[in-house]
Amino acid sequence: MISLSQPCSSKNPMYCTKANLAELYGESKSLFPAQTLINSPEMEIMDGANWSFDPGTLTIWNNRYWKGFYPADYDLKNLVLMYGFGFYKRFWADKDGSKGKKIKGETHPYSSDIHAANEAIDVNLSEKGKAVYIKYRDFPFNNFDDLLKIIDKDLAIGEAFVSLRDPGRGLSIFHFVLSRRYSVDFMTQADCQFIFQSKAKEVKIEEVLGTWELRLVSNAALSPPILRCKFYKKGSDLLAGFILGGKLPQGSNTATFDENMISAFDLPSQILSNEIREVNKDLLVGILEKADNPIFEAMLGSKGFVTKGKSGVFLPYILKRVASP
Repeated sequence: MISLSQPCSSKNPMYCTKANLAELYGESKSLFPAQTLINSPEMEIMDGANWSFDPGTLTIWNNRYWKGFYPADYDLKNLVLMYGFGFYKRFWADKDGSKGKKIKGETHPYSSDIHAANEAIDVNLSEKGKAVYIKYRDFPFNNFDDLLKIIDKDLAIGEAFVSLRDPGRGLSIFHFVLSRRYSVDFMTQADCQFIFQSKAKEVKIEEVLGTWELRLVSNAALSPPILRCKFYKKGSDLLAGFILGGKLPQGSNTATFDENMISAFDLPSQILSNEIREVNKDLLVGILEKADNPIFEAMLGSKGFVTKGKSGVFLPYILKRVASP
């Protein structure tokens, strides 16, 4: 099966396991105040203002909100968290004449309409030093709280607690990461659609030849590669040969992506119809919109991948080059 492995570090904590993330959190110091958390007031992608993409480093900067990351473990409990309860947080400055300036916020799971209101408060704790206390306002969310260490202007590591109304002293539940800057590995469906529409170009057949890995795009979590294939020419025809399959996301009807499913995806046809586009020589982005495609049936039960839009269902994905022909 295809596997995914990236180094865990303070620059890339979203690749850390539970144990490594807990250790990193303990070693890190919070370097910035709560005001650093403030996001753009606009949720719509405004290229160059609250969102940008670097095709050279394949990095997205997204100040529409802070994207949340659970640890990278692939045990069942963490998979349920990642795919079922992936989240983002937004923050803004709120002016109350009687109490002064506050940093208000909300936490949003991608898969629901929950808006968990909170406030970000600067604290200095004897045992943990400077941090930002996320205090939830309304029931049932006020049974929990978070403690953030902002280690970079675009990166924070947090710990979630069952609340005792005392910052950092509740019952620890898990650690998590918040980031405004992340790899295309973690792109959201909105990121993928914008890149597809505004940053990508038509693929030339000669430039796509070689070996590629395919990943489905989820708002909530890193999706491991589910397919390795090779594009090659036979006469004037573009063909895709199956090399290796991987596990489909948690909850899907089909356990693995096998040789039969590559025929269903029909990647050469997607390229020729401009439904797969080139970002650079090593990255392609695609949007599958044919509702009768067997891939959609295979994905039933797997949250966060197949999305209903105004024009019907769609499934965004990326292809990353593994080797040239």
